[in-house]
Parts: sequence; C-alpha cells; structure tokens
Amino acid sequence: MKTDFNVRSFLDQLEDDADGFVSPVDDKMPSRSNQDMGLSNLHEASIPELLEQLQEVREEKKRIRKKLRDFEDNFFRQNGRNVQKEDRTPMAEEYNEYKQIKAKLRLLEVLISKRDISSKIM
Repeated sequence: MKTDFNVRSFLDQLEDDADGFVSPVDDKMPSRSNQDMGLSNLHEASIPELLEQLQEVREEKKRIRKKLRDFEDNFFRQNGRNVQKEDRTPMAEEYNEYKQIKAKLRLLEVLISKRDISSKIM
C-alpha cells in the first residue's frame, strides 16, 4: 500500500500561519519559552542577548516540531488519515507552545533587525 504524503499535515499549516496572532486564551497558557526571558524584557535586551535568545528559541522550536511531527506520523500510521483539529487534544499544550515559540521567534528576528539597522545609521 502506497501512502500519499503530498497532503499537508496540520503542523505544516500551523508553520505557514505567519500572522503572529496569539489569542488571549493562548497567551494565558504558560510556555516554557517564556520562563527564560519575558517578552517585555526582550525590548530592553542587548544584541548579544537577543542573539542568544534567538538560538535557544530556534532549538526549542525544532525540538517541539519534531515531537509534533512524530505524533502526526504515528497518528497517520494508526488511522490512515492526517490529524484534524479535534485529534490534537492529547498534544494541545505542545501545539500551543509551538505557536507561542513561533511568535517569540518573529519578535526576536524583528528586534535584532531593528537594532542592527539603527546601529548602522548611528
């Protein structure tokens, strides 16, 4: 039996969701990535601190993405179909954390870019 992996998984769709919107409900859930440096502190951080945070957040994103990908692959093998929203319940915390990490990653990239540009102007 040949499986068709051209169908986009839910994780792929989540990855493409680049609007950065984090709903108030999502924002209330604690995230491990928020323990290291709060979002408000990022605006005050130096470029080396931002770069360190960027590396840590990228590693965390990679770790969670692998965990979610494994979940989706196992689900597909067991059920013969891709994960749908209602199937995500056992991994809801990880999906939310992944979304939060993506938003933090975008913020870090913007802050680094902004600081880099302003340092070249001065």
